[in-house]
Amino acid sequence: MNPDNVEGLLSDFEFKNKQVEYVMYGKNTPGANYAAALLELIMIRLVCNAISGVFDKKVQTYFKANWLVGLAALIAYTIIQTVMDIEKLTKSSETERDDQSVSFLKINIGKISLDELKLSYRDHLRLMLLFNRSNQHSRAIAVIEQVSGQKGVGAKPTQIKIINTAKIKPWFLPNAVKTFTNLDNKLINGDLELKSELYYSY
Repeated sequence: MNPDNVEGLLSDFEFKNKQVEYVMYGKNTPGANYAAALLELIMIRLVCNAISGVFDKKVQTYFKANWLVGLAALIAYTIIQTVMDIEKLTKSSETERDDQSVSFLKINIGKISLDELKLSYRDHLRLMLLFNRSNQHSRAIAVIEQVSGQKGVGAKPTQIKIINTAKIKPWFLPNAVKTFTNLDNKLINGDLELKSELYYSY
């Protein structure tokens, strides 16, 4: 966060910029919801960086010398990487923040580079939305009603269609996708394209 950008810092605590955080936590003030989101974000990054640290070659070198030194190196690596990630993900400028992302796991095993999977602040929010929270649906309806200006949205039958598409490198046989999942898939220019359709009504 840039303390010189006062306007950017204040916008982080406005409800219009923290609607998702309200849906997740439901606290009375946007600042409290943002603080709760940051705390959860820090915990996620700590876990991811601790896992990455175990596979880091420099940290492994310290473990070979002495396990206490290795443990200290792992803790230091985790904290330093987490601070850097949080600083990058919480840019005061909304435009800058959208462009910033960090590797979910900083791990390279042979030809597999997990550090190519990068998540922004909003991507982390989407991940956190998967966690089970009480009254999340009713808070989402309340936000929709406030933004749209229409009351009774939750009482009207509504259906949502979601189409998810993704492209991945076929590290395994494409037929395995058909065997273990019900996703539509096809091989295009060496990439495996996956597609799924979800329907939700309330």
